[in-house]
Amino acid sequence: MKYLKQIVLGALATVLVLASCEDITDININPNGVEPNEGDPNFLVTSVMVNLLNSNTNFGYSRGLGAWMQHTQKQGWGDHKYEWEGEGWNDFFDNLRTLDLAEELATEQSNDFLIGVVKVLQAYNFGLLVDLYGDVPFSQALNPEEFPAPVYDSSENIYKGIIVMFEEAAAIFGANPPSGAGVTSDIFFNGNVDRWEKLANAMTLRYYMRLSEKDPSFAQSGVEATLSKSLFEGVDEELSVPYLGNNDTDSWPNFFQEGNSSGFTRIRPCATLVDLLREWNDPRQDIWFAPVAIPIQVQPSSEIPLNVRDTILGGIRYINQDSLANNNYFVYDPDTWFDIAADGNNVLIDTSSVYVGLPVSVLNADPVAYNLNPNTDRAVTSVHTSELNVQFRERSGEYLKSRMFSYAELSFLKAEAAQRGWGSGDAAALYAEAIRASFEAWGIDDQYADYIAQPEIAYDGTLEQIMWQKWIASFTAATEAWFDYRRTGLPDIAPGPWAISSVMPVRFVYDDSDKNANGANWLDAVNRLEITDFTDSNASNDSGDSQWSKPWILQGVTEPW
Repeated sequence: MKYLKQIVLGALATVLVLASCEDITDININPNGVEPNEGDPNFLVTSVMVNLLNSNTNFGYSRGLGAWMQHTQKQGWGDHKYEWEGEGWNDFFDNLRTLDLAEELATEQSNDFLIGVVKVLQAYNFGLLVDLYGDVPFSQALNPEEFPAPVYDSSENIYKGIIVMFEEAAAIFGANPPSGAGVTSDIFFNGNVDRWEKLANAMTLRYYMRLSEKDPSFAQSGVEATLSKSLFEGVDEELSVPYLGNNDTDSWPNFFQEGNSSGFTRIRPCATLVDLLREWNDPRQDIWFAPVAIPIQVQPSSEIPLNVRDTILGGIRYINQDSLANNNYFVYDPDTWFDIAADGNNVLIDTSSVYVGLPVSVLNADPVAYNLNPNTDRAVTSVHTSELNVQFRERSGEYLKSRMFSYAELSFLKAEAAQRGWGSGDAAALYAEAIRASFEAWGIDDQYADYIAQPEIAYDGTLEQIMWQKWIASFTAATEAWFDYRRTGLPDIAPGPWAISSVMPVRFVYDDSDKNANGANWLDAVNRLEITDFTDSNASNDSGDSQWSKPWILQGVTEPW
């Protein structure tokens, strides 16, 4: 400590001497710093890739969209009532400013490959912005000197603009090869030009399909043209990046980042997903969920003494059947639980012996008390609902990946196109291939044949079946599942009995910082939203800037509500 004190005092004295003889602007220079125009564009792009990977998993697994789409629920400090308004967009625009600089430097270096990568990432960011919010700054967003208060472009122009960006990028990658190819700072594909071209085409397909309900003729022609181009051919080519686990930035989002175990334990599998996987004998349940710590059984009085209403024996909690009515206890049933839970005086008991999910919006308070949990302190765990599989507690692992664009998603998109009669694909074969790809991605492809052979799984020709399976396959990447739901109304899920609205949210609320700094353009964008019967579900906001106001892509269409 003595030596540390001497070092600190010596450094302080040096600063004081320098300050006394030099202007502060002369010494406030980082000798190791780099001017923006001297930076390496490769590493600027890498930083954006990291940000996108993390936001994809955070949104789709550990934060709001995983809960909205009923893959997961939080037993405490969560968003089970759909009160979440989304998150600010600063990270997306920070990414775009970084990419703007990277594109300028790559252009100066005549690095065509990197220009193509930048275009994909720019379009990806703008695509998320328009999907999440609706109309956003686009054409004027990155020129603050000329446009300090940028307009919010129409969603239609943004969607069609980013499709052009993806197509331009694919054309660049299609050169033989583009200059600058093969850089090792590319954490997506390690400089593989072919996979970048396939990603650009896959993203083009995703966004043409995004417009399938709003502008079907435009979407169909674009889908059919894109299906003839180079696309991912297997799971080994998809954009699915593993976490390294070295630090918080490159680790799977869990309790390490929050400083205590509750960051993992409070994320529970949602009953919507648990019930369906159980019904369909889906082996993915065994690698996604953990068996409940203490299952509950309801037994007749002949097997439990009348004076014993509630006891734990041999790791099982037994409830006397004769005590149910007197305590307003009801055994959980997937078909009836909603109406029972809507009466706040009733108590649900889930007697599943292996996996117990947490139903969506099941209680008016934090749902840590669900299923007779003996400790209702939301900082602790529940012994009567399942945790997620232990692999999700780790920093890294074979299947802990940010699934940005999976081969399963691509196959489901192709299956949907074929089901709609767009192109010449075989919908049944593509549907089966999509499920197989999901099984392979989670290391259980040896169980695929038995699963697909079940009568309830075999393709029945409906879009509904495709979208249910696509929803399952999007586990840990629920953002895209939400966009699919908004587009198709499928899968047919709804908020629970204690949610603040009876219908699902369809957008994020605009960022407050822009509302304050760019008020006139913000108000123009809000006025272009369609006010609905559910807009006032967000009682804190009377401007129409609500999760339940419809952006352009949902105006004049029948889905999702």
